[in-house]
Amino acid sequence: MPDSKDQIPINIITGFLGSGKTTLLNQLLSLHELADTAVLINEFGEIGLDHLLVNSVDEDIFLLESGCVCCSVRDNFSASLLRLHEQRAAGNIPPFQRVILETTGIADPIAISELILSDKEIVRRYSCRKILTVVDAVHGRTNLDRHIEAVKQVSVADHIILSKTDLCDPVQLDSVEERMQRMNPLAPRSYCGVKPVDPGILSVNGSAAPGPAASQPLLQYAPGEKAGSAPHDHRFATFSLAWQEAVDWEDFVAWLEGLLIVRGDSIHRVKGLLHVLGATRPVIIQGVQHSFYAPVTLDNWPDDNRATRLVFITSDFGKQAAIKSLKNILDVAVS
Repeated sequence: MPDSKDQIPINIITGFLGSGKTTLLNQLLSLHELADTAVLINEFGEIGLDHLLVNSVDEDIFLLESGCVCCSVRDNFSASLLRLHEQRAAGNIPPFQRVILETTGIADPIAISELILSDKEIVRRYSCRKILTVVDAVHGRTNLDRHIEAVKQVSVADHIILSKTDLCDPVQLDSVEERMQRMNPLAPRSYCGVKPVDPGILSVNGSAAPGPAASQPLLQYAPGEKAGSAPHDHRFATFSLAWQEAVDWEDFVAWLEGLLIVRGDSIHRVKGLLHVLGATRPVIIQGVQHSFYAPVTLDNWPDDNRATRLVFITSDFGKQAAIKSLKNILDVAVS
């Protein structure tokens, strides 16, 4: 099984137009725990970082007062990531330990993930870790009703950050929370602006601010059900697979990669905790559409349950089809 310890983790911050991505990013970059971070943004004029700039390393790379490195993306993300890595290796910029990639408000985070994962030079140096989706608690439901981009951003999130919660009443907030839970029961939720953001949201098994989903285990999964009943939500469904038997790593990869190649258009996200044959520690696996993330080995199992647990977010692809494909390769009792 490949080792991702030498790869630099990339976290993607996404969210619909006006959701509060700038506020979240500025809060994260002000934390001393994240001083060894590189952040990629589309244009400096679109985001409020000017007050954090210290000096220019070259035309598009800037040092921030916090110690972070900021790169203005003018051409494509892959080229910017490679250039950052070259500058790091040459000692021209601080040796950053993680990357935050901030998308535009109408971006498809899955397309960006696939762009990164399809580039072999990027995969050698970087590892996709988390998609953080910012949702406006005031206008979030309206955006989800009107814009499929907003729905996709929520449905594939690893962590949902609710912004502007101080501007809405409790009934409105409860409504948004309930919508998030139906659309993506896998993602824990925290809040931006009410209190300092927790840097743990960037880690594989980081903490979250107290909230309805914060106490759920990392890979809490729900029975198969439709994601919601709003105009766009009905396109998405979530289901889980679980089994007790340890599996051979190569056989599992053959199944998952084959499934993503054949049905990737319908599989928006798959994430899970895997019990690998001969291993004492669990492995986190993630896939987006046609791509499979580099695996990450946890130090310990999060609980006493040693079962493999996978969660799918899909459209036009159901649990029985997944089980059928699985049993063609792995001899496991799936529930």
